[in-house]
Amino acid sequence: MPAKPSEIKKATIHTYWDSKEGLICPLCSSQLQHEFNNGGRKIITLKGPVWVVTNYYSCINPKCEMHEAFPAAYHSAMQRKRFSLEVWAKVIQHHFKHHLNYSTTVELMWDDWDVSISRNTVRSICEFFEMAGKQYTDKKVLKEVGSSGRIVLSLDGAQPVKNEPSLWVFSDRLTGNVLLARNLESAPASTLCAIFQEIEMLYSVPIVAIISDKQKSIVNSVKQFKSDIPHAYCQYHFLNHIAEPIASKDSHLKKTLRKFVKQLSIVQNSKRADSNGLYKLYHPISEELKCAISTRGDRFNVFPGIEAYANLEFIVSHLEQFEEIELTPKVSRTLNVLLAALRNLLQENRYIRKGIMTLMLDFLLIRKILAKRERKASQIEKEVKKWVLKIQNRLKRRKLESNPQNIKWQQSSFKLSCEEAWQQWIRLVNSYSEGLYKAYDVEELDFTNNAKEQLFHCSKHHFKALLGRENVARAFLNHGGLHVQLLDIDFTKKNVTNVLLACETPLIEAQRKEFNAQYATVRRTWRIREKDTGNFTQFKDNLTQLEHS
Repeated sequence: MPAKPSEIKKATIHTYWDSKEGLICPLCSSQLQHEFNNGGRKIITLKGPVWVVTNYYSCINPKCEMHEAFPAAYHSAMQRKRFSLEVWAKVIQHHFKHHLNYSTTVELMWDDWDVSISRNTVRSICEFFEMAGKQYTDKKVLKEVGSSGRIVLSLDGAQPVKNEPSLWVFSDRLTGNVLLARNLESAPASTLCAIFQEIEMLYSVPIVAIISDKQKSIVNSVKQFKSDIPHAYCQYHFLNHIAEPIASKDSHLKKTLRKFVKQLSIVQNSKRADSNGLYKLYHPISEELKCAISTRGDRFNVFPGIEAYANLEFIVSHLEQFEEIELTPKVSRTLNVLLAALRNLLQENRYIRKGIMTLMLDFLLIRKILAKRERKASQIEKEVKKWVLKIQNRLKRRKLESNPQNIKWQQSSFKLSCEEAWQQWIRLVNSYSEGLYKAYDVEELDFTNNAKEQLFHCSKHHFKALLGRENVARAFLNHGGLHVQLLDIDFTKKNVTNVLLACETPLIEAQRKEFNAQYATVRRTWRIREKDTGNFTQFKDNLTQLEHS
């Protein structure tokens, strides 16, 4: 028998059969008898190691399933595991909730809790929880969908690796649960229709409505499956397509501005500030310019190219104040050259900015129309037709094609004129008309499939945080389907423990590969028009020091 290690100072813990009925078999009501104990084993907790002696019992009835000796398990540990449940819960929180990789989790467990745990053990715990979590959520989803009695199906696919299978996720909008996640080489109508039927058989409830983007295969699959149920087209995807010409122009504008600013002498040589007096003097302006072009957008409300243009205008207006100050010839010449370069940059790109702003006004108007969720479908459709008619009249005045049936598809590009973008919008509204307004008259339907997009983004963010950008695509393909089903789990210590105890021996789906972590990068504050970075104040102080030197 094993002996209790001398380093464990805490009292030995003994496990016993604990029941109000006493030593009575819960299966056959016969007497239970004590057989033996295991002599004890070491279990590591967050508060240090403990020695647990497990007692084994058996039912005296030889025909009972509990006739073979079974352990009275320690409530804070899993069978044959040397780390306690609280250690498991902490590891799982680090990995799944905070997106930390295995190596970082090992370091934090030692730094924060003095728990020595190997990287392989951390990986095994996380893999165990993936399957335990899936088993736990499967039971939960089956119960909730069964109670609902119907499914409003939401579906979408993402292809993280080109020329590789796409990950398709099918979820229920009424309960918010992921019903099925599957990698598909291709998704023709017949395949999707078969999956719809599989979901109905799996959950024993009917699909009463569907929301998706307007892919031809999805549209045809719904018609094959149940042609009479409402099929709403996702307004998020529709608006995303509307925004494509704007995003293309805006992206080109941002690239142009960034490329030019990075080639400026004071920006290129900012790393030499410690050894060159002029670059040290202009270092705050260099930092401000870097902040100005570090803009980020969301494709709907904030456009990074427009923001970068406005930031550079802001910098020019502030630099003009220093023209009136008497400076040394070298400093003055540098300032004048910088101002002239920035003014010329803004002047050369004013037309593309004007085109973006023109398209943005129409884009914001169609968003405003579709956002009137309290209206009926007929009312929204009428307002959208007015919006289209206004654009058609512009095209007619320019003697350009305005009939959607005669307009051919064009790839979005910064080279598209405003007129060509308008034509694509007319064509798009016409192609979406069958399902764009369904959700206004069907209460159960949602207006967008945006939650599915966020699900993909959350899953990609998890793997990106763990593996770095280069490895995320393959990991997303291999494990994304399993991970999207775990995103809604409550990762509190209590709930993680419940998930673990609810599953005895989950199987490991696949072995993980080793990846290198991504190095941290500096994120600059780009909202310089709203938040004072202190760079202009520092530049003014530098000029003052130069004057007194």
